[in-house]
Amino acid sequence: MKPWLKILLGLGLGIVIGLILNYHLVYHFFNLFDSAVAERILSLETACKGLLGRLGKVFIDLLKMLVGLIVFSSLITGMCHINDPKKLGRIGLRTILFYIVTTVIAIGLGLMMVYSISPGKSLVGSALAGGQSTKVGGSLIDFVFSIVPSNPFAAFAEGNVLQIIVFAIFFAFAITLAGEKGKPILRFIEALSEVMANLTHVIMKFAPYGVSALIAIAVGDLGSKVMLPLFLAIVCIICACFLQVAIVFTLSLRFLAKLKVTPFFKGMKDAIVLAFTTSSSSATLPVSLECARDHLGLSSDISGFVLSLGSTINMNGTAIGQSVLTIFIAQAYGSEVTFSNMIILFFTTLVSAFGTAGVPW
Repeated sequence: MKPWLKILLGLGLGIVIGLILNYHLVYHFFNLFDSAVAERILSLETACKGLLGRLGKVFIDLLKMLVGLIVFSSLITGMCHINDPKKLGRIGLRTILFYIVTTVIAIGLGLMMVYSISPGKSLVGSALAGGQSTKVGGSLIDFVFSIVPSNPFAAFAEGNVLQIIVFAIFFAFAITLAGEKGKPILRFIEALSEVMANLTHVIMKFAPYGVSALIAIAVGDLGSKVMLPLFLAIVCIICACFLQVAIVFTLSLRFLAKLKVTPFFKGMKDAIVLAFTTSSSSATLPVSLECARDHLGLSSDISGFVLSLGSTINMNGTAIGQSVLTIFIAQAYGSEVTFSNMIILFFTTLVSAFGTAGVPW
């Protein structure tokens, strides 16, 4: 059975288990016959939720374990194999420009959806006034200086992907400047990249079980308790994400990359399914690199550079989520969002989407 199909089966099984846990179906069944047995069943359900939570966390941790070394090795390998500095500069500039433009469009789509549906207006006057406000984002200068690592080993230990990327870029330039003396280091990093790809294959064997546990816990915790306004806010995010993929990315594939849309999505289906279930660009990166290389036939050098960079600074979904939820909260509090507020929202969402870690919230 193909990996993506196993993951989908795990997803379906997780939904079923989550519904059973949320509605306590087994407990209610036994409660019809023996209340003492039903109480023991209830305690077993609680223990089951705890076990599933741990299994899901272990799977996410295994994926996060790969990210630092994969980003480091693939980025350096890709940059060092692009021998022409002008070509590397053109690719880097176009990549970053594309990421900025698509993120700005994503913010606009998110705002369009949340203003069309207005999910927070029904919460005006509810018991929200006691909530605490949270400051999101920061100045662009603070953001730029925060991505420069003072200690690259600390960046690896903390999983700070942006700092790892900056260190890898400088390290790749240093290897290139070293010439022949830098070749042994490059060969070691190439070997490291290949080893990490094989390690990804091993860990992905556990994906169906990890996905099943993650979805079961999500459904088991939320279930029918999700209120209508929050559900509508989620609908806004999902619709905006769908439009981003169906319009922006599809048109980009067709007219910028000159690629056929259907074969592309077919080749990337493993990464798409994993991204949907883990909600993590960092966790999906190893599989994205594998799909780009093995299914789409892309150059390891280019895909390693572009995807490693994109896993951290091309977070269109994060930008959509932040913009929708910001307006959702403003609507719930009855706060007016002025034009200047909207400009600040665009800026802070763009910066924070660039700087947010690629792991689930």
